[in-house]
Amino acid sequence: MNKKIRNLIIGAVVLVLLVGVLLLLLFLPQQSSEPEESSVSETSVTSSTVELFSRETTEIDTITLENEAGVVTVKQEAESTYQVQGLEDIEQNANASSLMSSLSTLNATQLVEENPSDLAKYGMDTPSATVTVQYTDGSSNVLKIGNTLPTGTGCYGMVNDDPAVYALSSTIENYAGYSLTDFASTTVIETWVAPTSEESSDEPAKTEPDIRSMSITGGTLTEQLGDTPFTFVMGEMNEELAGYGLNGSTWIITSPVTASLHTDNTTSIREGAYGLEAASVAAIHPDEAALAEYGLTDPYCVVEFDREGEEFTLTIGNSDGGTGRYVMVNGKDEVFLVDENSLPWMNIQLNQMLSSLIFLPFIDDVSQVDLTIGDQVYTFETTLGEPEVNEDGEEEDPTLESVTCNGEEIDLENYRAMYQYLLSAPAEDINLSGETGPLIASFTYHYFDDPDRTDTVEIFQTSERKCSIALNGSNDFTCRMAYYTRLVENMEALLNGEEPDLDY
Repeated sequence: MNKKIRNLIIGAVVLVLLVGVLLLLLFLPQQSSEPEESSVSETSVTSSTVELFSRETTEIDTITLENEAGVVTVKQEAESTYQVQGLEDIEQNANASSLMSSLSTLNATQLVEENPSDLAKYGMDTPSATVTVQYTDGSSNVLKIGNTLPTGTGCYGMVNDDPAVYALSSTIENYAGYSLTDFASTTVIETWVAPTSEESSDEPAKTEPDIRSMSITGGTLTEQLGDTPFTFVMGEMNEELAGYGLNGSTWIITSPVTASLHTDNTTSIREGAYGLEAASVAAIHPDEAALAEYGLTDPYCVVEFDREGEEFTLTIGNSDGGTGRYVMVNGKDEVFLVDENSLPWMNIQLNQMLSSLIFLPFIDDVSQVDLTIGDQVYTFETTLGEPEVNEDGEEEDPTLESVTCNGEEIDLENYRAMYQYLLSAPAEDINLSGETGPLIASFTYHYFDDPDRTDTVEIFQTSERKCSIALNGSNDFTCRMAYYTRLVENMEALLNGEEPDLDY
């Protein structure tokens, strides 16, 4: 290479290096004899985690939280056994245990400022909370909580006499803001647990609890019933009706009328008693003023029920202004806030609670039916066949063999259809106003096993399109006149040897 060219290249390289050094010197921050004051957004001296204190959990005696909600003290009574003072008669949740664990060792996420001249910008001039960890040896650590960090999670804090300000996790910030209610269990009604089957430990003895009775007062029922409760009790399932294609209800309404409960339409109000969880606890040991404020002295709705022999009274008060309701339950001196979706008893329609079938005597138990339409009486008399013996050598109950109407034998299958139509007399609504009118039809049942017993269903015309139905004198139900119209047509069909029509 030409010597002159080589020297030019070397000179150019040196020039570039000199320019780079000059630019570096120009843009480096100048040293100042006075340090600038830190701002809240430019506070990090180090991003390394800082251990503020560390002790074994078993060494902690008490933790005391002081904030705008009041003072809460959690005491370790034995290893892993904690008691929140003020909740001695209230079931606690797991927050006391979590608090102890979190404050056995406290780490800051970073050191913010070692010796700030302005504590106010961190909220440390008037801390929002003070947490005191007292140990069994008499020593303690005191943590003071300031503002929330600019990131929106976590907070500023100071420990003991250390002048430094630290950044703490959101977990510590949350604990520091706890009140007494945050340590109370949100379980309103303990969830029912299925007992284990004696035959197999892997299978439950039953899949749902017995709701032996339930009474609901208020809610949407107030408009129809006032202070009268809607009550149902558990009865015996009528197994015999299954053989006839009908199913007896497991529950019987006893107020405001006597009727079968609609099993499907009442699933939610029965399953609601299996267990109930609140969103939060609103008050512990409420006084009369608090009860009035929450609407619990004059409640919106009261639900009483027996679950497996254990009795519960659920009192539902005011709305919280959103989707919650204030609730109390017997045996727990606290007010819960429960989502309205978990309180199905508040919004029920009475007519939907009824089974549509009023009275269901089994056909093979009935020796005679007296059917009256207008001034015409039809008497159906039945005869039972000989009892049959099954494969196990057991004698079965006898079944119908023949039937007559006013002394004339009629087709047995047509009679079965007519009998089924009589049973289908519908309770479409409850006759709360006691509507009545002229008697237009009735049918009276007589029984093989008790000749002196009778049950009578009566139909009264209350308007052009409506009638009321009474069972044994209790005029409790209403239905459409279409049922009566079809009854007349079916009787005519039966006498003509035709099969009655079950639709109307």
